[in-house]
Amino acid sequence: MARELVPLKVKIGIKENGQAKYPDFNQLQVVKDSGMDWSKYVDIQGLGWHYDKTSGHKEETVDSPFGQQWGVLIVPKVFVTEATTTFPDDCTKLTESELEDFYNNKAHAHEPDEKINEKVLQGIQMKQSLGLSLTEQQIKALDPNDNTPGITKNKRKTWADFKSLVNVKIVK
Repeated sequence: MARELVPLKVKIGIKENGQAKYPDFNQLQVVKDSGMDWSKYVDIQGLGWHYDKTSGHKEETVDSPFGQQWGVLIVPKVFVTEATTTFPDDCTKLTESELEDFYNNKAHAHEPDEKINEKVLQGIQMKQSLGLSLTEQQIKALDPNDNTPGITKNKRKTWADFKSLVNVKIVK
């Protein structure tokens, strides 16, 4: 059964010492009840952080002024409800289409479409250059949609693939 989670967009500032300044999610009752630090909670109960890679703290863009960055957490509904109530200026609940746009175009756009295992591909290339036939596994290694090491599709690049990979359902 798919885990039911909700996307939360979080404004991340900068402390005077230059470190990232997150809302104090340890104040949330759901985090207190878990007995975990919030940074562990979001990884264990949710899908961790997805940061905007198109602009960071040191750039100024239309979406993000200097000294601010956006991140998205995909976490249980109770966390989102408490966070948006406790930190309304820093936390916004997203729809799944807003999450998909952020995920695909901000957080993971920089990632490659495929993962390449050069050692495997060099072995295949050498075998082909000798005129030898490839095994069934070597043929599969050339198919990005097959999980055999060689050329494999990056299933973390797009929201649709990642959602399927981690078996999650976005709820309102």
